[in-house]
Amino acid sequence: MKKTKIILLILMSISIAFSFVPTVTPQVGDYTFHGAAGNVKTLKVRTVNNASLEDLFGSSWVDVIEIFGLGAANVGARKKSLVNSVNFSDEFTFFQTDIVTTYNTSNWNWTTGTFSAIPDSIGDIVTSFYDPTNLTSFVNTFGSLFWGAPYNISMHTAGAFLAQLPTSVAQYLGAFVWEPKWGNIGNTVVHNADAGDFSFDLTFQYLENCTETWTYDATYGAWIGYKIQDNETNTIYEFSIELPTAAEIPGFEIPILLGVSMGMSVILIFVIMKKRK
Repeated sequence: MKKTKIILLILMSISIAFSFVPTVTPQVGDYTFHGAAGNVKTLKVRTVNNASLEDLFGSSWVDVIEIFGLGAANVGARKKSLVNSVNFSDEFTFFQTDIVTTYNTSNWNWTTGTFSAIPDSIGDIVTSFYDPTNLTSFVNTFGSLFWGAPYNISMHTAGAFLAQLPTSVAQYLGAFVWEPKWGNIGNTVVHNADAGDFSFDLTFQYLENCTETWTYDATYGAWIGYKIQDNETNTIYEFSIELPTAAEIPGFEIPILLGVSMGMSVILIFVIMKKRK
């Protein structure tokens, strides 16, 4: 269990690493990825309702929230990410071969203090498919071989590939075949969980109905927030992008996202990380 949590923490640290400004680069297919070396994003925890989170996840609610990284359960905690380089025509081969975009990043962990001069991790790689139907096929195949069922798209099954999206975000998300209770509304991914549901890998259980929302910037595709609402639609946990002023970074219209994102299964995370070494 400890090893599983460590791997999930690594995944989520990578998954929340991105915020991009436009770049003119040849693209592949119907969608356009954005981003360039030097892009920086800072996320900030806005809301943490301890009592309501315990009602939803039980006494271990901090462990659930810290899937996003150690310290993510603290109001005011901030996390920073820096893009080192972008490859808009990389190749991903795993059951199938796809042209993808990959982002090399450095990351600073959640902290309520100031960021250090040196990142906590360097060289974290995130992979994004150009063709959303190919990602659905990949998850179907992986599920059949390793999970015993051809699962479709959710943040639990495909979160490792949903850290950065191309534009149009709504069109891209709408092309997925979603798992039941999952789907997109415009540039957001919404999960309506029912009491008694388990996370994909049985790491935790939802004890009450809730709604999780992951929000992407509609102009540049960056994942910019996460929000969870309880069964009375109260926001009980939230983090979102922090900007000096709305005018200083063009393209960020500040919709918000929330959720408890598990990413791909531990097996998939391990295989991909090992393959990248």
